[in-house]
Amino acid sequence: MSWLHTWAGLVVGWLLFAIFLTGTACYFRPEISAWMHRLAPIALPDQPTQARLAAAWLQAEAPDAVSWLIDVSDGREPVLKVAAGRPHGYVAQRLDPVTGAPEAGPETVGGDFLFYVHFTLIMSDWGRIPGRYLVGICAMIMGVAIVTGVIVHKRIFKDAFTFRPRAAAQRAWLDGHNLLGVMSLPFHLMITWSGLITLMLLYMPWAVDAGYPGARAGYAADLDGIPMVAAPAQPVQPAALTDLGRVVAAASAAWSADGRDILVGRIEVDRPGTTAARLTLTPQDADQLARLPEALVFDGTTGRLIADGRGQGGAVAAVHHTLYGLHLARFAGLPLRWLFFAGGLAGTAMIATGLVLWSVKRRPKTGAGDRARGHRLVDALNIGCLVGLPAAIAGQFLANRLLPADLGGRAELEPAAFYLVWLAFLLAGAWRSDGVGWMRALAAAALLWAAVPVADVLVTGRDPLGALAAGDRVFWGMQLACLVTALMLGRLAMILRARGRRGGAA
Repeated sequence: MSWLHTWAGLVVGWLLFAIFLTGTACYFRPEISAWMHRLAPIALPDQPTQARLAAAWLQAEAPDAVSWLIDVSDGREPVLKVAAGRPHGYVAQRLDPVTGAPEAGPETVGGDFLFYVHFTLIMSDWGRIPGRYLVGICAMIMGVAIVTGVIVHKRIFKDAFTFRPRAAAQRAWLDGHNLLGVMSLPFHLMITWSGLITLMLLYMPWAVDAGYPGARAGYAADLDGIPMVAAPAQPVQPAALTDLGRVVAAASAAWSADGRDILVGRIEVDRPGTTAARLTLTPQDADQLARLPEALVFDGTTGRLIADGRGQGGAVAAVHHTLYGLHLARFAGLPLRWLFFAGGLAGTAMIATGLVLWSVKRRPKTGAGDRARGHRLVDALNIGCLVGLPAAIAGQFLANRLLPADLGGRAELEPAAFYLVWLAFLLAGAWRSDGVGWMRALAAAALLWAAVPVADVLVTGRDPLGALAAGDRVFWGMQLACLVTALMLGRLAMILRARGRRGGAA
């Protein structure tokens, strides 16, 4: 069982590290997006006002669209997101929720880039589906590694209280790996299992395809309790859209009838501007563990409620939506979100320590120069991924601040900066993968992370004290996160430097 745990973790360890690292960052995806779009805290107007502003922009810019999509701000990212589907294309825009005008900030991919890397690995149209399959395979192997790890390390309670950092290198890395694995074992099981559930139809589509031949829209409708759109019985004629603000207020009142304060999250408008217009409203998931749609469907011309999806999903749908909600953790308030973030970091560090432990256990006593070719490859990939990936995220943040705000195509240049920095660290690892290589890579990554808050202040001109007085938690959160990461990486580089001077091994 030990060999299965060891090699299962090694074969996909670097991909698992990338999946866990980017997924952990995504617990603060709205805040990262707000920081990259340079949004300042504002007093949001009420939801009916936001809905009217979005409808006015869509009516002016996309009156011929066959569908509209409106995401009302939940406060974490103060922006109104709209999209319109046309027969010849698709348009999306971010609006100022106060004025309804297009957002004035620089073009950027925001936190969405890390989100798509998390479950597609490659942010391009051709690579997303293969990337999802690969992520699913990695998640299955992660499950195998967790179960075999529990069997191999039978002394779970003892391991939870054992860490000897000053012991021999192999013992210290093993203690750290065991400690990280045991302390957050429930989180690792939950996040791996729920991650597989989110993409289960990709891996096992046969049962649904057999039950809903020809179209999965019926499956989604049954799962969420939302009736499908039927073809209009009468010829479709032009007609004015009903007041979205009034519909939003009615939906919120219906969801809050039992005393809960539930707001609208998304508005879908089918066939706007026609007599067949239909509005589907779903609630925000910010305060729901089970991400239940509970959709309400209104007539798009009269505003009359024509379908109620509350309580229609059933037990299977509730289980699915609960696991989905647990994985995304959008229900979590700030303290619980930080706890999820800490669990994600523990998982990321557990994978990293396992990869390093594989190398340390097989290190020849005669020195790093006598390593086998495969051993050198593992060490090079360890530096390129375990240090290079965090450095690549810092590179993306730096590109966001240093690229001119009015530069065309800068949203594509930010991911390019991410991949270039990652490639540079992979090459550095291939060039030198011994203790000196680790020390130099960690020092370079620390400098990149330390440069982010400096560039942030210099480029945006933000006054840190003024931001503190204004209660800008996004600004200070990013500043502190970057500085703490830089200090940790710098400290590791200093430890390796000191050990190198004493003639010890990492």
